Amino acid sequence: MRARRLVMAALFAALVCMLLVPVAAVAQEAPVATTIADIAGYDVDFTLPTAAKAGCLVCHGDENLIRLRQGEIVSFYVDPIQLEAGPHATVQCAGCHLDFAFTLPHAEEGEDWRRTASTACKNCHQDQYVEYGQGVHRIVVGNGASADADEKPLCGDCHGAHDIVALVDNPEGRQRLHENGWHVCGRCHEDYWDNYNDYYHGRAFKRGASDAPACWDCHGYHDIRPSDDRRSMVHESRITETCTSGDGCHNDVNTDYVAYAEIVHKQRELLEANPLFNIIQRVRLTIVGWFSG
Repeated sequence: MRARRLVMAALFAALVCMLLVPVAAVAQEAPVATTIADIAGYDVDFTLPTAAKAGCLVCHGDENLIRLRQGEIVSFYVDPIQLEAGPHATVQCAGCHLDFAFTLPHAEEGEDWRRTASTACKNCHQDQYVEYGQGVHRIVVGNGASADADEKPLCGDCHGAHDIVALVDNPEGRQRLHENGWHVCGRCHEDYWDNYNDYYHGRAFKRGASDAPACWDCHGYHDIRPSDDRRSMVHESRITETCTSGDGCHNDVNTDYVAYAEIVHKQRELLEANPLFNIIQRVRLTIVGWFSG
């Protein structure tokens, strides 16, 4: 009986060894992913919902989510509180980031994802996109279109991204935009920003006067056109209409107003052409030199 038990135990041990050998071989053949490059195509759909913000914020809701780009640390953190307070609180991330899928890391060939997100607005705001396509900021299609596209602003460049604010029926949002004139227009049109310095308009606007006109109050919003275009809000044939429109603007426009409109961006040039102004400037600089020396 004892010999019989020993034989059965030996057979069982042999069977176990036969089963374990293939498993060990497979384990040795399968490489272990230890770097980001190794897991670049790793599919995480089974853990995160592809189209939901909850999935994206698992990573982007972390304040420590950063990457090193061209020697600079760039944050990819998205503030969920800021996102929920904006007008797109009910829009899923993939509603704007149309080309994103859960691959790690996201594909970044040519940084196309930025352009995709900044132009996805047209899918919901079609009227505004049509107007944008008729103005000076439209992207030209054809020869040289790629270079032109790099220089022209997209929706997100002016309105913002995750921090965008509602403007329709929202005086507070419009005021925030009004205070952000440099970011919206000035950083691209520095010359016009610098010479928008007349006392009643530009200087007051830059000092934070809520009733002073921002760039878009005179030039328009999405369908901005060159001043020599008869459809432009600042064309000489429409300047009277422009000056009388809007809350707190002029309701008694006459020829003097129209003449003044021509120097809103040219006051500095006119002053420098005035001999008396040049004399005053030289005296001022002399006095400043006395005290600074």
